[in-house]
Amino acid sequence: MKHKPIIGLDDAFGSRAKALRNMQGKLLELFEAAGYEEVIPPILERPDALKSGAGRFLADQTVVFSDPAGAGTLAIRSDMTPQIARIAATRLQAEAVLKLCYSGTVMLARPDVRGGSRQQWQTGVECLGVAGAAGDIEVLHLAARSMLAAGFNKPVLQVGHIGLLKALVAGCSTPLEKWTALLARRSPDDLLEITRNEPLAQDRVDALVALARGRGDQHWIAENVGKFGADFDQAANELLELVQQVGERVEGDVSLYADAAVMPRFLYHSGILFAGYAAGASQALLYGGRYDAMMKAHGRDMPATGFSCDLWALIDEV
Repeated sequence: MKHKPIIGLDDAFGSRAKALRNMQGKLLELFEAAGYEEVIPPILERPDALKSGAGRFLADQTVVFSDPAGAGTLAIRSDMTPQIARIAATRLQAEAVLKLCYSGTVMLARPDVRGGSRQQWQTGVECLGVAGAAGDIEVLHLAARSMLAAGFNKPVLQVGHIGLLKALVAGCSTPLEKWTALLARRSPDDLLEITRNEPLAQDRVDALVALARGRGDQHWIAENVGKFGADFDQAANELLELVQQVGERVEGDVSLYADAAVMPRFLYHSGILFAGYAAGASQALLYGGRYDAMMKAHGRDMPATGFSCDLWALIDEV
């Protein structure tokens, strides 16, 4: 074949291209009606801007190259949230509260383990400057409405807190991304293998295995308050309070519940995090959560939370 296709990349035309534009229009219209203003960052970015506050996990999925026009080393964005953080920190400093939305292509250095694709059409919102549970609740409601607008039946929001896992594995040499990968795969056997080389008390090992087996619901979280230290308790109480405020129903047929095993797509989340699912869908439809630490790394210390989805995945699943 003269023009051999690149693995993980694909063309879109005809009904598939039309379906993406229709889905994009529905979501951007919803975001605008909710008070979110669209921003359009460039597809190229300074590598440091993408890595700031995002850690090595995101850097490993970023394609970098030397700019032939002499601009130095540049990167093709692998996630748009760091770009929104940069814009908020350097271009929109005068506004105390920012509600921004976006929709554009991102490129991964390696195929996404969830879908095998290197290209995604990331679409989402970022709520900046709204402290405490108020920002989380606003974004959760908008995530729920997004799944409904996209046409999914009986969507579910699973809400967790990255602080729970961090507290359980504190003092371990295994990097956090390894723990999150094992829990995301719900792989108790592989997780047990890792714990054999770590200085973990048996009750913490049992807790990690319970999460890998899908037992980290609201009751499990409440029962374990007081067992694993102050950091675990703080994260657990924050999560339980949020779930209590929101209730079991978010919007219409969208249900919500706590799950300590909810893991982030990228490791820049520093608090509450969530994932959206729906009946019949083979994978998560969206991911979101709080990322205050990223904003601080960009030079503007402010609360930040948001969510995003891949439009290609949505139109394949709906």
